[in-house]
Amino acid sequence: MIEHWEEFRIIENALKNLVDSLNTLPRIKKALTHLIKAGGKRTRPIIVLLSGKLAGGDYKDILDMALAVELIHTASLAHDDIIDRGVVRRNVETLNVKYDPSLAMLVGDWLISKSVELTSKYGEEIIRNFAKTGMLMSEGEIIDVYSVRDDIDEKEYFRCIEGKTASLFAYAARNAYKYVSGDNKKAERLFEYGFNLGVAYQLVDDLLEYLEIFEDKKSEFESLTLPLILERKFGFKEAVNTVLNHIKGFARKSKSALEIFPKSEAKSKLLYLVDYMTFNLIRNYVTKNREILSLLESNLK
Repeated sequence: MIEHWEEFRIIENALKNLVDSLNTLPRIKKALTHLIKAGGKRTRPIIVLLSGKLAGGDYKDILDMALAVELIHTASLAHDDIIDRGVVRRNVETLNVKYDPSLAMLVGDWLISKSVELTSKYGEEIIRNFAKTGMLMSEGEIIDVYSVRDDIDEKEYFRCIEGKTASLFAYAARNAYKYVSGDNKKAERLFEYGFNLGVAYQLVDDLLEYLEIFEDKKSEFESLTLPLILERKFGFKEAVNTVLNHIKGFARKSKSALEIFPKSEAKSKLLYLVDYMTFNLIRNYVTKNREILSLLESNLK
């Protein structure tokens, strides 16, 4: 479990120290404390640390980059919950329910600004890429929000998840490696790793939501995801199998991107994260429906 990794502990401690040291409004500090205590897998900032280590760097050199990645991700969740009218995330009340939507929106804005401040120390290229990633995330979310109204197709769906999810994974992996090593060619392989992992992970997330077994995420809003798009054409079983095949394909591409790197602890952990965020999640969540379990297990073999 990644919760036992050194990288996870580093991120958790750094987030706590960041909030504790802030000189800001009490409302903001309470809201941030609530968000941090809600927990999370911290996979995005862990990828930053591991990619930097893969390049031969020290964690302390890229810790602020890792925190910035986690903060902009947290901001996107706070904003998502307002849009989706979400009430529970990670088994705790969302910020818009715990306090109110206005505070949730403004704290999300505060987090984005803080993430930019943290990123600024790494130079023009890194902060420009960070800004572009933020724009891609917003563009992806806009497609998602209007997906039902616009009745999006498969092509537009993938554009959506490439922006809202994969772009931040790609940024986390590529820019940490590039900052430490200066090697553009190998940094692009880390981009491929993060991008494909992000797509695979979002496909898993959408598949699990489609199967109605996401116990820790509840909202009133529904978007048009790939399983729903495929079900219209091919029915339930074919939709699930097709999504699973996509997940396997993107997971395979993510791992393949790391083949040029020599064996190391950092590489092993990056490879493990691919399984952890895809097939392990599916196996962990699929517990209620025997028919679905049988279908998934036959495809995952």
